[in-house]
Amino acid sequence: MLRAIIVDDERLSLNQLSWVLSESGEVVICQTFQNPLKAYEYARDNPIDIAFLDISMPEVSGMKLSRQLHELYEAMDVVFVTGYEEYALQAFDASATDYLLKPVSAERVRQTLDKINRRTKRQDVEPVLEVCMFGGFKLMHPGPDRKPLKLRSPKTEELFAYLLYKRSVSRDEITDTLWSGFDSEKASNNLNSNLHYIRKAISESGLKVCLLADRNEVQIVENSLSCDLYAFERLLRQIRMNRDGYKELLKQAAALYTGPFLKGKTYEWASTKARRLEQDYMELLEWAARAYLEQHQVELALQAYDEILRIDALREDIAGQALQLLIGLGRTSEAIRRYRKLEEVLLQELGTQPGRQISEMMHRLNR
Repeated sequence: MLRAIIVDDERLSLNQLSWVLSESGEVVICQTFQNPLKAYEYARDNPIDIAFLDISMPEVSGMKLSRQLHELYEAMDVVFVTGYEEYALQAFDASATDYLLKPVSAERVRQTLDKINRRTKRQDVEPVLEVCMFGGFKLMHPGPDRKPLKLRSPKTEELFAYLLYKRSVSRDEITDTLWSGFDSEKASNNLNSNLHYIRKAISESGLKVCLLADRNEVQIVENSLSCDLYAFERLLRQIRMNRDGYKELLKQAAALYTGPFLKGKTYEWASTKARRLEQDYMELLEWAARAYLEQHQVELALQAYDEILRIDALREDIAGQALQLLIGLGRTSEAIRRYRKLEEVLLQELGTQPGRQISEMMHRLNR
């Protein structure tokens, strides 16, 4: 599905285009905006594939916003929406993929989406680097053989992992983090050398180079690689915006989390991110469990709860819900065994006993 934003200062036009795009079945509308400044702020933190922009808006025109968005994502498709046909030539001068005349029709939107899909397929022919940051750190060629990509040294690998994590970061922050004990000139030289090694390894493998660097900043070009972290966070944002409408995306996001962020790496800068992603993963599992219960898929809900408890055995709330499901399934012996294990863990780790609600539930079971 293509990720899109719509920017139009007229609410009626905004709603109409939103409805037409939703009906196409090919577009996920991440957000709609009447304020172009807020649209830019959103795009700065959230990768998108298409921007549908009204040309004539106060403060920031669609033309200016298009230039700003292309600075963020060079390959983004921009489709101008206007009530004036004379703007068409100007739209294409601004490197627009297409333009739509108001009122927008479903057939005209279909033509635009077909055009974008054809262009995307042509771009997809060029192989891109595959990056796995969950359960370790692996760089691979695309395709069935998935041959690993080797970098020059552990420090080169750490730099690339850090850049992938930050996405866009100043040179000063990189050197302060990775070469904190070095004088500024030596740290800068080390950064430049390792950036060269990363580019060289990627280009010599016949893959798209995904790094941009200037005097002040280094940036990852996100659409020039495939990364499980980016896909996970993108799905998480979509789910949080409309959790009830994305039950299938819950499964996709949970499947991407194949282990802790950069597992096995002792990067100090990664520890906070790893904890936050683990919490995000457990949050997804809770949502997934509720979705399974709504569909009367109790065993799948139980598996989701078990995965949370594997990560955090002290989650007494989740343990209680798992016990309720086991009792409902008639698996009382297993429920009793798990309750005793919970007692042991809480006593050993916290010096406490299970809460009254769980204790009373198990006491009723033993009567």
